[in-house]
Amino acid sequence: MRTTSGSERLSDEILRRVCREVGDLLPCDRICLALPSSDSDEITLVTAHPRKERRSALTVPRRGSRAAQVLRRCAVAIASNLRDRSRYVEERILREYGMAEAAFLPLVCGNRPAGVLILGSSEPGRLEKASGIPKEALGRMARDIGPGGGGAAGGGAPGGGGGAAGGGGAEGPPETLQRALHRMAAFVAVANRIVQEDDLESVCRMFLDTLRENSGFSRAVLTLIDEGGRDLQFYFTGFSDAEIDYFHAHKPEAGQRAAMFRDGHRIGGSYLVPAGDCNGGGLSPGTALELLFIPLYGSGSSLVGTVMLAGPETAEPPSAESLSPLELFAGQMAHALQKKRLDREIKSMQERLLSVQAQLLQAERMSAIGLLISGVAHELNNPLSGIMGFAQLLLASELNAKVRKHLERIHNEAVRSQRIVQNLLSFARRHQPEKTHESLNAVIDGVLELRSYQLKVDNVEVVRRYDPALPRTMLDFHQLQQVILNVVNNAHQAMMEVSGRPRRLIIATLQAGGMLRASFTDTGTGIAQDRLESIFDPFFTTKKGAKGTGLGLSVSRSIIKDHQGGMSAESVLGEGTTLHVDLPLLEEQLPAHETGKEAKPADTPPKPLRLLVVDDESILVELLTEFLRLSGHTVDDARNGQAALALATANEYDVILTDLKMPGLDGQTLYERVRKLKPHMAHRFIFSTGDLANPKTQTFFQTAGCPYLSKPFRLEAVLTLLEQVMRGSRAA
Repeated sequence: MRTTSGSERLSDEILRRVCREVGDLLPCDRICLALPSSDSDEITLVTAHPRKERRSALTVPRRGSRAAQVLRRCAVAIASNLRDRSRYVEERILREYGMAEAAFLPLVCGNRPAGVLILGSSEPGRLEKASGIPKEALGRMARDIGPGGGGAAGGGAPGGGGGAAGGGGAEGPPETLQRALHRMAAFVAVANRIVQEDDLESVCRMFLDTLRENSGFSRAVLTLIDEGGRDLQFYFTGFSDAEIDYFHAHKPEAGQRAAMFRDGHRIGGSYLVPAGDCNGGGLSPGTALELLFIPLYGSGSSLVGTVMLAGPETAEPPSAESLSPLELFAGQMAHALQKKRLDREIKSMQERLLSVQAQLLQAERMSAIGLLISGVAHELNNPLSGIMGFAQLLLASELNAKVRKHLERIHNEAVRSQRIVQNLLSFARRHQPEKTHESLNAVIDGVLELRSYQLKVDNVEVVRRYDPALPRTMLDFHQLQQVILNVVNNAHQAMMEVSGRPRRLIIATLQAGGMLRASFTDTGTGIAQDRLESIFDPFFTTKKGAKGTGLGLSVSRSIIKDHQGGMSAESVLGEGTTLHVDLPLLEEQLPAHETGKEAKPADTPPKPLRLLVVDDESILVELLTEFLRLSGHTVDDARNGQAALALATANEYDVILTDLKMPGLDGQTLYERVRKLKPHMAHRFIFSTGDLANPKTQTFFQTAGCPYLSKPFRLEAVLTLLEQVMRGSRAA
């Protein structure tokens, strides 16, 4: 065995270090050197990676060796499916180490191969797929790592018997090998930082600065490209501010990229393009004769960016071998860029999902609150009906002035409570869009009644400046309530954020041509002009402390748009905001015919009738029974549906007045059973309900065609409906 000189040992150590750096940069689990012996009969295998592993060199016969085949052909070879098929001795050895595939790269010494670099991966397909580097780039990288003079791949392998091919003769480590080591080490260090860094701008800066220091070029431009192939963003290194401005004014168009990236300009995986073929590359005339472009390809061969290098240190054009480390580094950057884009999209998607989840939770809470409100409001209707009814009965009798005044106050407050309950029920129920001929002023008043207590507590003065002659128009009552509630709530919250000046909400309505306008002016914080239009965007909010979903005004504008109207805003920062709601003036499309509405009682006394009153609420049964008897009618009563069915079966009644919602046999079932037994009674029912907004209730009333009373009701309405039913019966 021949002895090795100090320079050969140093060259061997440098080569080992380069191999270890390759192991950090490429997705491989094992790196070996295959060095031919001096007599050419054997191949020595030396493990260079993993770093911590200490194994003796192995000597294998040249015959049946994959490394010998690669040395003979001087071409890269990829061995896949090592676990299923291992034809060569090195492949069997790698399989024993748990490798699933391997790449064999010839190390070129001058013009002839001096050894083979073997990269092994325990995961099938990872060497090419994960790195995105084609075979030829791996081959060029291996040739670049290989020494420029004899002996770099040689030297006796420690613990083995092989000498180096090509002999020794080098006085010291080859300069090309040293440059490759430093370049690869720099690229590996930065590649690791790029993977860990979250900020895209920091990643691009690190990439460009490392290129400038290790590429032999003084200036570089990184262009990020979007999914549509358009220039998205630029990063510069080595440029002055004036040169950057000039670049933006004269940069190559996106369409010129295909002309630049053609085979005539290609060197390895890069392109050396004359400045005249790319509009000077965005550089001042005469500053560059040729420009080097390195495309950044991500997975699926998608172009995510390009690097333009200018100002080379030497006039000698770069070779494919010298560019391969740059291309390898650029490939790592491309995948890092693609990953960060995906991370950003995932983060954005997660934020949207969290926002939608919050909206769903809010909708669920509102639905639960709506059910609670609906139940409470329905239960309040029954006692309110009793209070209003008995107050009316007492007011019809002889009373002294003081008692009458107190009774009138009781009755008026009950009527006020009735309006509040009706508004609550309107908001608690979801309604199909249904436009009716309504007063805009009345819709606004309904919302203000709901909010009146809280506005009063917070010292908000409400000033109504209505047009008393404002005509009605076609609108969806419930949707317009939602819009106005959103506007009033926003104004209220904006005024709560200021102090030192009066809180005043001015509401004005007027007619302008064929449009109706409602304007809401507050004395709140105001909104900056550059954000004014954004208040109608989904999820936009000016509220502090993450209050609100940012959907109120967006939904409101959509509702008004469906009404062929519009919403707009005016604001002065620090003084307040005015929101305008515009609706078209539309004539009534269909004549409104709503049973159960109050009408003027008949002038002549009604004919005495035999009536059946059915309700599970005792106070309502007592109220109606007493009132109807005082009106001259004969009245039977029942406290549940089953008792009512027995009475209706045994007796003949002119009219049956029944509550719709009762435990056991409800009003609808009672109606169906009586109608089946006595068909002539089909239109002699009057129903009462406190849940008129329920779609099922509306459907039943439309199907039955019978009149109804909405709780709480005035007693005069009962007499009106009785007359209506009997008039219809006589006409039939």
